[in-house]
Amino acid sequence: MSGNILTARVDSLEYIRFLGVIRYSQCGGLECYIDKLFSKKEEFDIAIDLEQAEMLDSTALGLLARLSIEFKNSTNKKPTIFIRHGELAHVLKRVCFDQVFNIISKPKDENDLDFVELADVSKSEEEVLEFVIDAHKSLAEISDANHHYFTDITQAASCG
Repeated sequence: MSGNILTARVDSLEYIRFLGVIRYSQCGGLECYIDKLFSKKEEFDIAIDLEQAEMLDSTALGLLARLSIEFKNSTNKKPTIFIRHGELAHVLKRVCFDQVFNIISKPKDENDLDFVELADVSKSEEEVLEFVIDAHKSLAEISDANHHYFTDITQAASCG
């Protein structure tokens, strides 16, 4: 099963919703979205809805880590994640997301949001490899434990 990544903006809130199973092949649009989001010099907050997400691979997690790092650097605040209890919540805790995100188990009221699906962005194999490596580097930056788990991946991929 595959998934989708949707975004909506309400006033100064960027709302990102993940549905289903998200793998690296669906993350090109998310990477472009993050690039565009932080190229603007305006104030905003970020809410990430993982209520309907079944699984995020390490590249998707790495892009979320990058989003948190860049948001913290530009605003000195943490983005918020809404998630149900379960395996994905345990994964987020294992990769130390509780240190860089506000994690809330109840979703925000979203009845009035107008979601737009992020388009898939075609990338060459070299570009895909580069953003996969960068995503894993972001995961490694969150904590010493993550550094241990993800540094070998980034070093091996960049040697290939």
